[in-house]
Formats: sequence, structure tokens, C-alpha cells
Amino acid sequence: MESLPHKRIKILAVCQYYYPEIFQITPICEQLAADGYDVTVLTGLPNYPLGIVPEEYKKGHRDEMINGVHVIRCYEIGRKKGAVNLAINYISFCISSLLKVRRLEKDYDLVFLYQLSPVFMGFPALYYSQKNKTPLLLYCCDLWPESLKMYIKGEKNPIFAISRVLSKKIYSSATRIACQSSTFISYLNRIHHIEPTKASYLPAFADESYLDMNFSKENETIDFVFLGNLGIAQNLIDVLKAVKSIKELPNYMVHFIGDGSMLEKMKEFVKENDMEHIVRFYGRRPLSEMPKYYSLADVCIVSLRADNETGLTLPSKVQGYMAAGKPVLGMINGATQEVIEDADCGICVEAGDIKGFADAMKRMIQNKDDLESYGINARKFFRNNFRKEQFIGRLEKEINNLVAN
Repeated sequence: MESLPHKRIKILAVCQYYYPEIFQITPICEQLAADGYDVTVLTGLPNYPLGIVPEEYKKGHRDEMINGVHVIRCYEIGRKKGAVNLAINYISFCISSLLKVRRLEKDYDLVFLYQLSPVFMGFPALYYSQKNKTPLLLYCCDLWPESLKMYIKGEKNPIFAISRVLSKKIYSSATRIACQSSTFISYLNRIHHIEPTKASYLPAFADESYLDMNFSKENETIDFVFLGNLGIAQNLIDVLKAVKSIKELPNYMVHFIGDGSMLEKMKEFVKENDMEHIVRFYGRRPLSEMPKYYSLADVCIVSLRADNETGLTLPSKVQGYMAAGKPVLGMINGATQEVIEDADCGICVEAGDIKGFADAMKRMIQNKDDLESYGINARKFFRNNFRKEQFIGRLEKEINNLVAN
């Protein structure tokens, strides 16, 4: 890890999501604390993904120490279902966190914004940074306002236009921006006029425990597995259309582990097209069960829509697939396509290329011997690029440089 200056650096980390919600902000902050940084997290009440705040957090746990990290929780209304409820959730956190941050100590050396959706979680970080002339390091995991295109059609929509102005304010006010995907840097430059020299590529890490686990399988069936959110962005109806086109092929199955807004439509599609013998749904499963599903998989699937630039990202599930030594089959553009090609760990076609995806599935089903080398290459690339130690080392270097300057 990066060696600390003599002074113990005080970090104010801001993110709407934190433990017990499962996001990488938690292990990042805990590792920073273990490495000698004084870390305080300003966050909300846990309710992702179900939208229900647990009873113990409704009135308590607003100020606590968790594994060496000081966690301060702001009030927020659970996200529940629907766009209106989601907007209320975002607004409630934004307002309460702005009120809370005004009362925080004024001696933090750096503000670290772990920016997921919505980008407006950055306002308390921005307020503290500007008021106290404190450097702001923004880690960009979602592009805004691009992510809004999942819900709003057309850039002339007033909500989109306002979001673009506010997003530019947050990004341009950061002292330094680290990006989860390399393609984010060009987007920030084109849309928000952020100089490329102000940003750097810092890919997310994944659970390294998978590296030493044996996920080999014995049966002859070729099993394709998708793990994660079954939402609009994942474009999984196109995946099912590809499966439909080769449904008469023998000796393969497709498995979806996860939940999301498209689950029911996916089930309807499978039923209507007589695909229940080759497609199975398992719902949301706990993290502890993931090894079981990796042991089931011969190939892991990743897919994103291409109708906006959020489809250029590198979903964190890809690193998990690679750590588990699984070949990756992608229907996706941008950074993920680059990683799969550079690592030679699978096959990737353009987003929305149903025929190309079906042909890739067919090739993998009929050439099982190729899968082993893809899996070996995946783990090798992971070890060289996506380990937590590498991520933390680069993050701490960014932090120390900003504080020193």
C-alpha cells in the first residue's frame, strides 16, 4: 500500500449506500482505515435493493463505528418500486445529507465521493469541499446524466436538461476524477468538458477468494449463467431471443440468478416461446451461495444496451466471472469488449447483435475444449489487473498526492 505521510489523513467519504448494503465503498473505506487513514462515511439508511429500511435503522444506528470506520447516517425514504418513489428516495437523501454535512467538523483533509447513481449524492461532498477548501476526489462508477436515458427519452426533456447542468457542476468541481471504466474519460471530456488530464482509469476490484476455488464441473451439459440485476439496461430479452434461435440445439442450458424489473417479462418470453426446458430462473440469492452457481457455469454472460453511453461501462460482475476462472460471453460494447478481447477470455459481440450472440453460443457449445483456455486466461488477466491490493494502492496514491498539494 501507499506509505502514509507523517500526518494522519482525515477522509470524509460520501456515498448514499454503505454497509449492510453490498457496495465496494464498504471494503474500500475499511481498508483505508486499516492502512492508517482516519475515515468518516456520510451515508443514508440501508434499503437497497428492496426499498425497505430495516427496523433497527429507522430510529437507531445513526452514528457508529464499523470495522474502524466512523459511519454517520442521514435520513432517507426507502426507494420502493417505481420512478416516483425512486426520485423521492434520491431527493430525501440529498436534502438530509446537505443538512448533516453543514454540522460536520471542518478538519477533514480530503473528501472522497464514491459516485454511483444518482450523481446528486455528490452535493454534500461538493458543499463541504468548497466551503472548507478541501480537495475532492470523485470515483465515477455511473455516468450522468447519461444514466437517466434509461428512464427519460430525449435530451430535450426538462428533467434531463437540468440534470445535465447539475451533473456538470459536480464533475467540474472535483479536484480529481478516477473512472471505473476507461471509456468514461472521453465521455466526461465531450459532455462536461473535463480535461482528460484531470481523470484517470481505476477499474473496480472483485472478490479474490474466487481465485483459489475450484469451480470445475463434471456433467456434459454446457451451462450458460448470468448473475446480477435483471433490469432494462442488461438487455436480457435480446439474450433470450438469441437462445430462442438455437433452442433446438442439444446439450445446453441457460440460467439467470438475480432479480429485477425485467424478470416477469423474461419469464413470459420463455413461456410463450416454449423455452422452459432450457432456461431457468433462480431469483435473488445470497452472496454466500454464489460459489454454487459458479460451479454450475461453463460460461458466464454479460450484456448491456447500446442506446446510450452507460452501455460502454465495465460491469463489476465481469471481474467476478474472471476471478472464478469462467469464460465470458458478452453482448456489449466499450470497456467490457476491450477487456474480453485483451484477456482472450471468451467471445464478445456488439450490443444488440442477437445473431452474433447466438452464433457465439453455438460455437461454445460445439467447441467445449476452448472453454478451459478461456478460463485460464480470465484468471491470469484478473491477477494482473483487478486485485484489491492494486486498486487500494492506486487510490491511496491519488489521496496522498491531493493532500500533499
